[in-house]
Amino acid sequence: MEDRIDRLLDAIELIKLDRREEARSLLRQLIQEDGDFEDAWLWMSVAVDSIDQSSVCLDNVLRVNPRNTHAAGALYRLRESEMQMEQRRNRYRFYRDLAFIALWLLIFGVLFAVMSTYFSVLG
Repeated sequence: MEDRIDRLLDAIELIKLDRREEARSLLRQLIQEDGDFEDAWLWMSVAVDSIDQSSVCLDNVLRVNPRNTHAAGALYRLRESEMQMEQRRNRYRFYRDLAFIALWLLIFGVLFAVMSTYFSVLG
């Protein structure tokens, strides 16, 4: 157990020194040994290169410990822009659909007016 903690501390130090590739290698070993090593997953989320990889790591932290507030907060911040973008898309879809309905109502209104005029001229 102490060996795992020492290696985790080594990985954290490597992250602080911006030697992320080495840190990832150590963290990968720790995670392979114990897939439920919560702190290794948490630090791996800092060591990886992409937001998607960080999300996966943070999801694993929350799988191991759903009450980890650090992971939940970080994951929320990562996904907040995605959620805002989805809300914006939904708003645009609503306005597009509303404009489409208004266009069809206008078309039917014009057709009705033309037909009414045509029949009143004939009648």
